[in-house]
Amino acid sequence: MSFAIFPHQTALKSLQMNASTPVKEYLNPWAAFAVVGVLQGGVYGQTNVYFSKALELGKIATMKGIFRGSAFAGLRDTVSQGVPFMYSETFRQTVVDPVWTTPAEDTVAADAKHFVSVISTSVMATYMSQGLHNFQIAMQADQSLSYGQAVRSVFQQHGLKFLIKGAEARVGLLLLVNVLNDWLLKPAWSPVKV
Repeated sequence: MSFAIFPHQTALKSLQMNASTPVKEYLNPWAAFAVVGVLQGGVYGQTNVYFSKALELGKIATMKGIFRGSAFAGLRDTVSQGVPFMYSETFRQTVVDPVWTTPAEDTVAADAKHFVSVISTSVMATYMSQGLHNFQIAMQADQSLSYGQAVRSVFQQHGLKFLIKGAEARVGLLLLVNVLNDWLLKPAWSPVKV
């Protein structure tokens, strides 16, 4: 089933990043990650609808509901991708550098500290955004829920565990995404120096 939607997902991801870049140019990276989140919500939504129909799970979701919970999705990716993108260097300077001292000329250690910071902020931001992710997924799974009903439903079902429930499944994905954001997106979104 995953192979069947891989081409759709690849095309949607490409469109997502191309749509967010002008937002970054005209507004800022935070707004761009909010757009990434809304569009990612649609990517998740398309996947959820496809698997719901293929596996005959619960209430059958429809394609017109793939963007349900967009506010949650926008906030989720503003945190899960925006925080590592914007603050990994600050985290390195304030937390990693004082603990892990190395000579300034040690470029291998500097690179390692940089990626420790990206990975650390990525894991923290994933857990910080998990409740928002759970609310958005609830709205896609039961397309009759409003924003308030989604919050109540998820809280009633999981209690305070809703804040972290399922985060471990997103950690690996967001580690990869945030490392790629740091490696590819940061240079692409950096101003051209003349």
